[in-house]
Amino acid sequence: MEACNTWQCINSFAPWLSAVGMIVISGIALWLSVRDRFLRLGASYSGGFIPSSDPMKLDTYVYVLDFVNIGARDVQIVNFEWHWKHVPLFKRQRTFLSPYLDERVVKYCSKFPMRLTDGESATLFFPADFIEKLDAPENFLFPTSRIKAFFRIFTSEIYLCTSVGKKVKADMKSGMRREIWRRYKKYNKAIHATSA
Repeated sequence: MEACNTWQCINSFAPWLSAVGMIVISGIALWLSVRDRFLRLGASYSGGFIPSSDPMKLDTYVYVLDFVNIGARDVQIVNFEWHWKHVPLFKRQRTFLSPYLDERVVKYCSKFPMRLTDGESATLFFPADFIEKLDAPENFLFPTSRIKAFFRIFTSEIYLCTSVGKKVKADMKSGMRREIWRRYKKYNKAIHATSA
């Protein structure tokens, strides 16, 4: 067998490189043709401050659910759900809330249904005490049992509901669950003190 010179060895790989390049280019072209059909929505749940009476003072702490369309396709958001697991059967429960009905934050909230084009965002605000102010907080994240409350708070997730049936999970920012847990402990202590 003859030893090949430098260029002959390099040229022997040309068909392989051509085949690999064709597969990569075809894959990229296919992705670019279908990517606009996917819903791409970024959502997060965090805390922040808004003004109460004086518009120049940020003095009211609130929870913030904000979301943005990061894809080329328009997204219509019709509602959102708060999912949590029910102890001891671990059955998933769903709760629907209407945060913009609270007069303290209504003027700052986006209204459902909302249609977002590429790059548009929307925001919902929850007063810090919104769970305690519900008619039956024990049916949501604040049951009387501390074990159940802990499990519900630390396993709960928020999902945005779209008009095409897809649900998008919101990212719960670091420390938010611990903050809700601290509020529950205060609430639970106050309830026990009242009943005593």
